[in-house]
Amino acid sequence: MSKVAKRHSKEKQGQVNFEGKACWVGVDVHKLTYAVAVLDEEGQRLEFSTPADPKKLLLQLLKMGMAIKALTYESGPCGYGLAWACQEMNIPVLVVAPSRVPRPISKTGKTDRLDSMKLVELLARDMLKGIAIPSREEFALREIERARQRLVKKRREIRQNIRAFLLRNSLEEPSGLSSWGIAPLQALREIPLPIFLRLSLDSYLEEHTTILESLAKLTKQLEKAAIELGYGERIKNLLTIPGVGATIAHTFTCEIFRPERFKRAEDICAYVGLAPVTSHSGTGKERAWLHPVGQRYLRSILVESAWKLIAAEPQYRDFYNRIRNKTGLSQKAITAVARKRLVLIWRIAIEGRPYMPVKSS
Repeated sequence: MSKVAKRHSKEKQGQVNFEGKACWVGVDVHKLTYAVAVLDEEGQRLEFSTPADPKKLLLQLLKMGMAIKALTYESGPCGYGLAWACQEMNIPVLVVAPSRVPRPISKTGKTDRLDSMKLVELLARDMLKGIAIPSREEFALREIERARQRLVKKRREIRQNIRAFLLRNSLEEPSGLSSWGIAPLQALREIPLPIFLRLSLDSYLEEHTTILESLAKLTKQLEKAAIELGYGERIKNLLTIPGVGATIAHTFTCEIFRPERFKRAEDICAYVGLAPVTSHSGTGKERAWLHPVGQRYLRSILVESAWKLIAAEPQYRDFYNRIRNKTGLSQKAITAVARKRLVLIWRIAIEGRPYMPVKSS
């Protein structure tokens, strides 16, 4: 049997000796199991599967006597439990976005074992870039904010359903329904309808009331939690910016935890999805487009607030008109306004000061 065959035979039997050796670890994380690959500086490998228990896995690796240079896995629905366990045990950890992991050009086999081995090989070659890992408190605050976002989405959907119900049944909308205040909602309850239609509309209205109550309760809890975790001063400073309300201030604070980790304005704009991606080759016409990323909600409320801002603030209206006249596209212009606002919010957050308007000379 060749030396290579003997080595692979040992690897399969878990007989590789990592005592005192520097090693990299790649993990393919799933709900019930971890596929683990270990690689040392001499090229020795070990692959095994274990139940999805972060601390037990790390203790198992340390019992082998290895010095773990870094452990990596892809971010996903399993969250940051493994990363937090590594931090608590002072093990360097790199959580990588799946979209940022280099992939082969041609299609290859895909299994949990192959994925873990691919990760550890890329880690050993220093070809992976990790994402920011929130603390347990930062992650919990973001969970509250995203629960609030889900309720906002449900509120929009139920209001669309109510309006669709009125349209389907040729019913006129009460005056002022766009504001969804007390008077128009009461008018909806008093519309004379056949019994079955009345039941349908009442069910929509009850659902709307429940969502509003839950949203109000969760918003108060979010404000309290943000203050308890030390973000009260930051939110107070952000609220001094014209056009920035509680929704933008809290969403930015929860989603962009530790904004100081972004070293340039371009970096945070790219993270939120407001930085244009440019394509230009030779004498061809330069093209630019936005690259969609995960911060969809923050991006959408920044664009929405930009529309309100250009209607209220002359300086932003002039900036919008200048970009629109140059490009001929209102969407590019409003995106530029939203990007300008994001950079201002970011600077106020990292500088820890209230907004101070520039005095015109």
